[in-house]
Amino acid sequence: LVISCPCALIISIPLGYYGGIGAASRAGILFKGGNYLNAITKLDSIAFDKTGTLTTGQFEVASVQAATLKKEELLAIIGTAEQKSTHPIAQAIQQYVRGQHISLHSALSMQEIAGYGVETIIDGKNVLVGNPRLLLMRKTVVPSKVLESEMTVVVCAIDGVYAGAVWLADKLKEDAVQAIRYLKELGVKDIHLLSGDKQSLVEKVARGDLLPEDKATYIQKLSFHATRTVAFVGDGMNDAPVLALSNVGIAMGGLGSDAAIESADVVIQTDQPSKVATAIEIGRA
Repeated sequence: LVISCPCALIISIPLGYYGGIGAASRAGILFKGGNYLNAITKLDSIAFDKTGTLTTGQFEVASVQAATLKKEELLAIIGTAEQKSTHPIAQAIQQYVRGQHISLHSALSMQEIAGYGVETIIDGKNVLVGNPRLLLMRKTVVPSKVLESEMTVVVCAIDGVYAGAVWLADKLKEDAVQAIRYLKELGVKDIHLLSGDKQSLVEKVARGDLLPEDKATYIQKLSFHATRTVAFVGDGMNDAPVLALSNVGIAMGGLGSDAAIESADVVIQTDQPSKVATAIEIGRA
């Protein structure tokens, strides 16, 4: 440092960045370089993912409805299909199934379909488990009650026939509202919420029914103007492409996926969305 910066004027610049990165680290915010510390000061648009970013991601099963088989058997099949998934919804279902002391089946050739759910073979039968879009994509009839529900719902089809659904509930993080208010006070007023959840669930505050590629397209449109600096805040594996596309990708590092953390430019180690505003303040300072 001393050799490359032989005078006080030159040494002040890298020391300013080192000081900023150090201050951010003490606040639980990891900047992966001084260029991102600089870029975050220019933000004028921010888009948030919902589940696990602004909400806790700690889902709880609210109700279960079986259509073609017993409730316990439906849960065994859904639990088997979801047992290798790291998605918060899948983990909530697994926890509920374990709590009900339900034994799982053995599954073959499990395939995850990003933004939709999973497909697998259980006892020789083709099983689909995911959001209603998955079943509709495979031309499976889904009851209107399920399609119109404003809660988060996971549906199951066996050999092309609707078998039942599980409804789940999520809640906002404690500092989610404060985070948005804080950003507006800093002058960042173009704030978006992009969610894969049903539009009816998030219609008052967000764009819903978005697949991972839809989020990427939305961010590209926001970034279209050369003068605009756009950040995306997310936590899941599906958010990795969007984090990489944005000018500043910000990941939740506590419960976030490895792919999201690797793709991000800034990592919030405490999973608090309000730390996004803190990061902007530190960058400006």
